[in-house]
Amino acid sequence: MDELFNLYQPYLENMAAYQPIYFLVGADPEESKFQISLKYRFLNTKMRLPKQYPWLRGFHIAYTQTSFWDLESDSQPFDDTSYKPEFFFLSPNLFSGMGFSHVFFQTGYQHESNGQGSDLSRSTNFLYLKPIFIFFHRNSGLGFELAPKLWAYTGNDDETNPDLYKYRGYFDLKLKFGKAEGAVLESHLRWAEKGASARVDLSYPLDCLFDNHLQIYLQAQYVNTLAESLLNYQERTRAVRLGISVIR
Repeated sequence: MDELFNLYQPYLENMAAYQPIYFLVGADPEESKFQISLKYRFLNTKMRLPKQYPWLRGFHIAYTQTSFWDLESDSQPFDDTSYKPEFFFLSPNLFSGMGFSHVFFQTGYQHESNGQGSDLSRSTNFLYLKPIFIFFHRNSGLGFELAPKLWAYTGNDDETNPDLYKYRGYFDLKLKFGKAEGAVLESHLRWAEKGASARVDLSYPLDCLFDNHLQIYLQAQYVNTLAESLLNYQERTRAVRLGISVIR
């Protein structure tokens, strides 16, 4: 069936996962969370133009949705959801040396909104720059990623979240370390006028425990962060979550 379906979907190979995809239940079920994220490459790498000009392969559109789910209340409502369409360019590998096996550069424009109206509406837009430094040891499968991200707000909603920058800041530092077929630890650190924020994720493939039968990851997440959701961006979230991920 999949083979027949793919015959009629020639553009499907341009689509891939983007940000982590997970479902996490909070130690306090009111703090549960899930995320989906996909990207689409504008030009297939097999086409003539991308072969002639490899940098054209870097243009993408993406969509990420992050939902905060109250699993404790009777109706199990979604407290807030962030919808994040994005356009970005990701360079090919720019440099090998000085201990890094891969160096990339990503820049883009992202809109973020919670899709609500009136007093509950929140939205922002920003341009960002993100160099990505990756060291990967092929024999051991060990890798390390360093990715500082800087952004500038453009068209931020000055009616409902005029001071978002005081809580989100302008900078995120991503650190990621682990083994390709083993445990991976990822952290995000932010600084803003109202305080620092941190998120730490630890994931481990379940097929290592169950003899290749479950190809998903067990994931734990700790957050101590401001503006995790747009609706309550002035509040600090402290949460421990445990669940599964398919992309980490």
